[in-house]
Amino acid sequence: MLAPIDAAVATATLDAALPQRTERLVLRRFAPEDLDAFRAYQTDPGTVLHLWRPMLSEEQMVARVTMPPVLAADGDAYGIAVETDGVLVGETVVRLIDAAGRQAEIGWILAPEHRGRGYALEAARVALDLAWAIGAHRVTAVLDHENAASARVAERLGMRREALLIDDGVNPATGAYGSSEIWAILEPER
Repeated sequence: MLAPIDAAVATATLDAALPQRTERLVLRRFAPEDLDAFRAYQTDPGTVLHLWRPMLSEEQMVARVTMPPVLAADGDAYGIAVETDGVLVGETVVRLIDAAGRQAEIGWILAPEHRGRGYALEAARVALDLAWAIGAHRVTAVLDHENAASARVAERLGMRREALLIDDGVNPATGAYGSSEIWAILEPER
């Protein structure tokens, strides 16, 4: 019988792994001084269009940058700040989807002025490595079907598109039906 991912151990693993440095980026915990930059990209209309969730309230934004992330139960996410040259340029996330099934999800968001430079791929590689570090067997990324740039990131991570869900929900940013894609990779495939 497979042992589930232990949420407390997973949180401790992520805590201990940060900060991480790549060639151009520092991935670290959020800090209160990140609030203005965080708010700017979280409320950018072009960004919100692909997030498929209501815009965060001011209280939620403050909590995201001031409260320590914890993976306590399925569905919980561990947000990670992405900076370059001391500037917050976005975030990546590791979400515990199903501890018993050893399933995790990763995601990434970049401020519009920092897109197109390869930062998303660089940060997503770290998130994928962190998902493996917490014991994931399968890692997914759920993307807006219209977000071709994120699909390219997922593909370059070695993920495969497993599903295209047509009109699978109403996008809060548009009020219209939209479609999503599920990309995934298994631990033995890495």
